[in-house]
Amino acid sequence: MEDDEGDNEVLNLEASKELRVILKDSSNVASVELVDGNGNIYGVEMVKNKIYQFTSSFSVISFQGCTLKLRGNIWRTYTVNSNRDIYDIHLSLEEHRKYADKNGGKGPIVLIAGPTDVGKSTLTRSLLNYATSLGRKPLYIDLDVGQSSISIPGTIGVLPVDEPGDICKGFNDGNSSVYFFGYKSPGLNMLLYYLLIKKMGETLNNRLSSSQNISSSGVIVDTCGWVTGGGYKSIVLAAKSFDVNLLLVLANKRLYADLREDLPNIEIRFLHKLRGVVERSKGVRAERRDNLVHEYFYGSQVPLKPYTFDVKFSDVQIFRVSPPECKVQIDMLQDADRYISLVPVSVSNDLLNHILALSYADSADNVMLTSVLGFVCVLSVNMDNQIFTVLSPQPSPLPKNLLLMGDIQFKKKNKSKS
Repeated sequence: MEDDEGDNEVLNLEASKELRVILKDSSNVASVELVDGNGNIYGVEMVKNKIYQFTSSFSVISFQGCTLKLRGNIWRTYTVNSNRDIYDIHLSLEEHRKYADKNGGKGPIVLIAGPTDVGKSTLTRSLLNYATSLGRKPLYIDLDVGQSSISIPGTIGVLPVDEPGDICKGFNDGNSSVYFFGYKSPGLNMLLYYLLIKKMGETLNNRLSSSQNISSSGVIVDTCGWVTGGGYKSIVLAAKSFDVNLLLVLANKRLYADLREDLPNIEIRFLHKLRGVVERSKGVRAERRDNLVHEYFYGSQVPLKPYTFDVKFSDVQIFRVSPPECKVQIDMLQDADRYISLVPVSVSNDLLNHILALSYADSADNVMLTSVLGFVCVLSVNMDNQIFTVLSPQPSPLPKNLLLMGDIQFKKKNKSKS
């Protein structure tokens, strides 16, 4: 199906069916409206007569049947029997939560693993939404530094989720704790990635113990799509660090078999690739990363107006984490200071377009493994006046003076969404 943006197509979706709406890339925009009946997207019930706009492929599931109105530049649509696997997993997790409510202790701690573009993020988002629709307050951990759903690329984070996310925009990230890794792939600084996972595991128990509802609601962990070598080791490390009790493996039977052997005390289930998930090219994934950074400063559905202001060289300290020169092994975590170092960065034109993270740390000694409160982008550097200009979501001055940089860059688009 290919429509002009002014055209509407009305579709009747039968009970227990799923409508797949496929877009070629993020330059295409499509919208869907629920005319009658009921339907859900990512586990969130649609509101009748509300228009939902997307720049990526999506699915509508209806358990009782519905009428939908589609609009936009849609590549194709098709209907399949609804996949109840996600909802059935949700029901089993809810039984675990009820047991934790009755007997105390933790609810389900679920880690989702698999290669890229098999449905990990869709599964994660749906399970979180189903849980919050019942009044649960699960924690969401995102370890995918390339395609983060909590913050910008190059970060990992944890987010308390207390209500279903917006169908188009996702979850409200206002209460998230974000750690700056600084690279688009874990392999570019593997030891730092391991250290951040271990750090999050050490702080997870404090979060879970803050209330019985949070403890019994449990945790959903999404991971990156690198499942061999260091990527595989990061999955094993995360499973152990977070005390995972259920590991869901999508679409890769070798990964499933290896994890069953290496993690014999964890329940591990194999799931097929979610139907309708579209494989993205490297170019599309890179464009998505750029869009995430752009949305941080300029907003997505609701336009934002960022600030630009000057910062004196002398007012800040900038660091980057230097990766080890040797091959990284998990046992290096015990003595990481020998292999990894925090390197001061001098302000120069080399900083142009780089993202800098503002650390919550009070001293340079703690910068590497301390969460960050936000990001700025370096727009220009004036060596004569010893100042540089930043793009910032907040006005001057910078609230913190210890900054971290990696290889995440952002070049302002000629025509911003604002």
